[in-house]
Amino acid sequence: MKIVDRFRRIWLLVFALLCPVQAAFSCTIFVLSDAKRTLFFNNEDYSNPATRIWFQPATKTYYGCAYLGFNDDWAQGGVNQYGLAFDWVAGANRSYVPAPNLKTPQGNPAERMLESCKTVPEAIAFYHRYAEPGFASGAMLIADKTGASVIIHVSNGQLQYELSHQSRGFGYGDETLKKMLSPTLRPSLENGLPILQACRQQGQYATKYASVYDLRSGEINLVSLAGKEESVRLDLAAELKKGGHFYDLPLIKQQVLQPPAPLLADMKRYLGEGYEPFPADEPVITALLTKVLQEARAGVLRPEDFTPAFWLLIGPAQKQMQPELEKLGDLLSVRLVERTLTSRLYLEDFQKAMVLQRIELDSTNHIALLKSEAAELKVGAAREQ
Repeated sequence: MKIVDRFRRIWLLVFALLCPVQAAFSCTIFVLSDAKRTLFFNNEDYSNPATRIWFQPATKTYYGCAYLGFNDDWAQGGVNQYGLAFDWVAGANRSYVPAPNLKTPQGNPAERMLESCKTVPEAIAFYHRYAEPGFASGAMLIADKTGASVIIHVSNGQLQYELSHQSRGFGYGDETLKKMLSPTLRPSLENGLPILQACRQQGQYATKYASVYDLRSGEINLVSLAGKEESVRLDLAAELKKGGHFYDLPLIKQQVLQPPAPLLADMKRYLGEGYEPFPADEPVITALLTKVLQEARAGVLRPEDFTPAFWLLIGPAQKQMQPELEKLGDLLSVRLVERTLTSRLYLEDFQKAMVLQRIELDSTNHIALLKSEAAELKVGAAREQ
């Protein structure tokens, strides 16, 4: 990674993650269903080749889920243990503001929906309670194992819910779907995969992976398109039993044979999950980080707090950083959650967001690196911005 790109990621990752839905250029989604089987098909079209699948096991409160997306770890689609699945078609640009009576869930609303709903009616009820600003730029297809499906989109500034119990789809491949998809087509991989193939997008926003969920059996079929096709079949129940973990789709054939890679911080349901109270704080470093965050928000960072090399990067960027940091609101607290030989990881509680940030110091306690590793929007914060 170039040093300029690295610097941008250090600070701008926070703000990218606060956006409700990842910008994309269409996809193709369709469902094949009959009385015995329901298959959910998706082509994911985007410019980023770094694609992933990650698994969140069930708890007493949440259902077990598999999510697919890119290396920002913001789920573009997924399926849960009860056979409910969703994905997005992006590209719309509609005037839509969620009603003020709707609650704003933490993090990705679609993930909150999938981990708490079993059926299409429950998913519709979820969106009657919770805001999803992403409907301004996309439409969602949700289906369950009974064959019920709903397309949720915006019309005249209001959410519309198109229900069906038949095979159907929409997206980039609309014209192909009209020719190849019929309500009587038997749900099978043999019938569905040629449709996905015909609906692929090419060019800058080419299809990066194809996924198929069997909503009754829990079987997941993946086709990674990073250079060459590699089809992989996974069993959702078996993957959930392994605990929280992820695979990089371009490397999945090798990674499924290795010990599972644990979830990254921004793949977890909430940033605070999995961190026990740290037995020993480090008041000097904690005070330094707190001071630097406050000064960055005020636009008055001081070179004596940083190594010369890092100051060359961060000093000239203060004017660009200041208004973005102000969007997070006041800094309420800073808590040490992880310590290594070379770095410290802090959970920062802002008025409008939680941020995981890593700090590295040189031998004289000058900051050599600040890297925001994950961010989580707080309930209600989106409406205040």
